[in-house]
Amino acid sequence: MKTNYPQTPKEVLKYYSELTKCFYNEKYTDEELYELAMKAMELYDHDLAGNKPEEDYLKDLKSEIRVFKEKGYSISSYNTSSSTDVYYFQEDGFEFARLYCTYNVRMGTVIQPIEEIFLLRMNLEGHWKIYGWDEAKKHKSVLEQQ
Repeated sequence: MKTNYPQTPKEVLKYYSELTKCFYNEKYTDEELYELAMKAMELYDHDLAGNKPEEDYLKDLKSEIRVFKEKGYSISSYNTSSSTDVYYFQEDGFEFARLYCTYNVRMGTVIQPIEEIFLLRMNLEGHWKIYGWDEAKKHKSVLEQQ
């Protein structure tokens, strides 16, 4: 990651989504989960990563994964916004990018699309970092203004 960090918001989100598929679909040891979680944290903006100590992040992640798997869910695929659908803006002296990712979650025989909106912020090293995300339907009025 230090020498080959994803160059665009879309590439960051694709890498994060691959990690997410691993979290929720694969089998791994506690050590492997820790390594995956630390890779994900490298993609987080320092304000997001700083909100929760590493131990709490890992504990919450394990809990989310356990519930997801207990329900028999899996992520069958994901789709990110096209490069032309990334909304760039500046605020408080920072450059931001807003884009979507749709996760297709298999729930038994049903596949349910879950659309998330991600906000990325460029850090001082010129790397796009995940600043936060939420379900897109909660932000419909903001998205319609773009």
